Amino acid sequence: MYIVVSEWEVLPGKEEEFHRVAGAIGQILRTQPGVVMVEAFDSGGKKMAVHGYKDEATYRALVQDPNGVFARAVEESGLEKIARWVRSERGETIDF
Repeated sequence: MYIVVSEWEVLPGKEEEFHRVAGAIGQILRTQPGVVMVEAFDSGGKKMAVHGYKDEATYRALVQDPNGVFARAVEESGLEKIARWVRSERGETIDF
């Protein structure tokens, strides 16, 4: 599985709106073929999104494509007007 952990910083006063919008985007991603999981958590005032994809190709097609489902959802929802993407870590899961 290909995992992506993204950190988001919510703009002041936009917390409730962020939860609504991010939740809607998460629901859209959950319906896409090859999406294994979509979760989120708070970490010291930061919002962390954890997504799992069947493989890196699925991730790239859904999230990194400027015309893909994620880019459209972000644009249509106005996510970047209420939060700022800080960084992401990505990689294939490993067996221990």
